[in-house]
Amino acid sequence: MQFFAICRDAWVARLRRAQDTVERHPRRIAAGVGTLLLGSSVTAFGLAEYGPQPALPPVIQIVQPVSLNLGGQLQGLDALPRVAYATTDVRRDDTVESLLHRLGVTDPAQTRQLAHNVALRQLLEHPRQAVDAQVDGVGRLLRLDALLAGDGHASANADQQRDALQISARTDGTLHTEMVPREVQSQVRVASGVVTSTLFAATDAAGLPDALAMQMVNLFSGEVDFRRELRPGDRFAVVYRVEVANGQTLGVGRILAAQVDNRTGRHAAVWFAPPNRPQDGAYYTPSGGSLARSFLLSPLPYDRLTSGYGWRISPIFHRPEFHLGIDLAIPVGTPVRTVADGRVVFAGTGTGYGKYVKVAHPGGFASLYSHLSRFEVHVGQTVKQGEVVALSGNTGWSTGPHLYYQFFVNGKPVNPLDISQYTPRGRPLPAAERSAFGAQVLPSMHLLALLPGQGPALADAARTTQASGRRG
Repeated sequence: MQFFAICRDAWVARLRRAQDTVERHPRRIAAGVGTLLLGSSVTAFGLAEYGPQPALPPVIQIVQPVSLNLGGQLQGLDALPRVAYATTDVRRDDTVESLLHRLGVTDPAQTRQLAHNVALRQLLEHPRQAVDAQVDGVGRLLRLDALLAGDGHASANADQQRDALQISARTDGTLHTEMVPREVQSQVRVASGVVTSTLFAATDAAGLPDALAMQMVNLFSGEVDFRRELRPGDRFAVVYRVEVANGQTLGVGRILAAQVDNRTGRHAAVWFAPPNRPQDGAYYTPSGGSLARSFLLSPLPYDRLTSGYGWRISPIFHRPEFHLGIDLAIPVGTPVRTVADGRVVFAGTGTGYGKYVKVAHPGGFASLYSHLSRFEVHVGQTVKQGEVVALSGNTGWSTGPHLYYQFFVNGKPVNPLDISQYTPRGRPLPAAERSAFGAQVLPSMHLLALLPGQGPALADAARTTQASGRRG
């Protein structure tokens, strides 16, 4: 025990001497420790002088009472009117009631009153017209706006004036209807895109409405099979006209110039209306060749081929059969268009076919569309190429929504996918109109050439056509 006491006293004496040394020479000690650490592998450290430190300021606590009574604010928010904004398009089979239902107007008294509104009923005669509405929280209409239809395909540069329908609710609950003149401007716009899956997906990505994609499908229907020939990486470019009022786009007009590049080559089209015969406007190639075709390649804007022409195992009877047409998968209600001018010779129901329409075309041709959900034509009616004759469905012997499409030559069914061999071109541009053609289409072709992936070749072709007309 004595040994441990001696050791303890020795360590205490050493610690006291070390403390005295630090208190007499604090700066030397700090510098020595810093030098030692700088010469070592230590990368982070701190130094503090030993001895008395200045006193820290006292901690001050400030307590401020805060009122969290939000009752008044919540009552004020509840008192504000709740307004929903809705937009829809007029549909072909719309009634006043169905249009109001999509806009969220459910008030019975207003619905009865609007059902007899003459201006609103006239609006239903123009499918695809946009209608905007403001509706309160209990389904009462506050305001309805709709620009009355124009022709949708005006190609003139001049602005025009159109009437806008406005229906607004008065404070006494009645509705006020008026027509307001609105200045409508015609603007030219351009867009381009790259196909990654389908044309419609690509046009959506480019910010183009479906109506414009449909125009492109119809325009190139004699040149491009958008079902079989379009692949990822294919490109498109388009110059088109829109109608604008008060900074809002009201509708899409006509395509002025367009181009599709795919594995079959470059396909281009321009719109030309002869100055002295604007009603005879049509689409041509940039060199003046006609794009008119006797038959469209498909009665549908898009589809998926599920069963081709020829031998197969029947999905209904599970035995071999010769399929005399093609099956095209499509959602119920898709518009079905006749592939050529003609006359409706049947619109009814048949065994297996379900609801179907048959159209006879000049030259001994005919087309048949079956498994339909609704007819849009009647027997004996004359139809134009691209006109909607029915809506697709799932009637008859069908295992799922699709269109069964047949094509006949002199009463004999042939493969509809070979329809291109029966599609002669229309007449080319007359020589006397080539100069006017170049002058009219060159601005659109120049805009098209500025888009990504395009070039001056198309505008050069139009310029060459114009020059040949001058020489002629």
